[in-house]
Amino acid sequence: MATTKPKVYIVIYSLYHHVYKLSLSVCEGLKASGVDATIWQVQETLDDTILEKMHAPPKPDIPIITKDQLHEPDGFLFGIPTRFGIFPAQMKALLDATGQLWASGGLAGKFVGTFFATASQHGGQETTALNAVTFFAHHGMVYVPFGYCDTRMFSNDEVIGGSAYGAGTIANGDGSREPTETELALAKIQGENFGKVVVTFAKGKALASGGSDVSQKPAITTTNPQGQTQVQDLSSPTAVGTAAGVAAAGTAGAAAAALPHSAAAGTTGATGTTTGATGDATGTTGTTGAAGTTGTTGTTGTTGTTGTTGATTGTGKPTDAAANQPGGAKKKKNKLAWLCCGAGDTTD
Repeated sequence: MATTKPKVYIVIYSLYHHVYKLSLSVCEGLKASGVDATIWQVQETLDDTILEKMHAPPKPDIPIITKDQLHEPDGFLFGIPTRFGIFPAQMKALLDATGQLWASGGLAGKFVGTFFATASQHGGQETTALNAVTFFAHHGMVYVPFGYCDTRMFSNDEVIGGSAYGAGTIANGDGSREPTETELALAKIQGENFGKVVVTFAKGKALASGGSDVSQKPAITTTNPQGQTQVQDLSSPTAVGTAAGVAAAGTAGAAAAALPHSAAAGTTGATGTTTGATGDATGTTGTTGAAGTTGTTGTTGTTGTTGTTGATTGTGKPTDAAANQPGGAKKKKNKLAWLCCGAGDTTD
């Protein structure tokens, strides 16, 4: 059966082409991992007169993305030049227009990562990512950090852009520094690693779609402020296993057994007389165990024994969750004041 390659959009803003050059290496890595990758740029908000005074070169010859296209791919890698440690206005204009996608859950479950360009080493190659994560979280996206996956990221022999949050480059205050071979190599690795995550998920999704009943396919459910629910099918084998486990746990009355022995827990346990687990939650009711004996032949003998044991320990034995609670209040940690280091730059 022919399979379709998963799709990743690289979405960038690049005034002086530093981010654009990184994106070419990211795209190369994505394609090497078996992903259908496309580079897009966001709409410029500055007019030509301002751009001319800023000595900005012509824009890269790549298409401009709109909010209506954001639902299409399986994942995104955003190339973000920093402005005082946060998004540039051009990138944020696109993201701020995604309210309808948020309300419908259109971006939920999509993979996402980041890479950067700053003027200085400490100009925002971590804070820009941290500010981006809030957007991803509100949309229910799956953030994939770069990590420290290459020994060159530990090197102090040369100036290297990037961080655990993504690859990066440092442009100098006047934009004179170009991405180095090391920075471009790390950008390619990020593309490869991100692509492997997306491809692995796509393969699992395809297997789940071809080998399980449609009614059993997993989904992400999102609810908007008006209370309207949107269900998005994911068909992930992991989600299928989780859903099956939750259903089995509910049938067995495991939720009642996990609670402290109380009236509410005992009531829940009594309803699950088809399983032996409920006997432990309602030990005071000896007849419940006997009723269980008439239910299922194979395990009901154990059910009766468990019911008797419950009668001895049902009201006095705390659960493991209660036993493991700390004895005293946690010591409060001193709050550290954040220091903002490195102004935002316009050399991306």
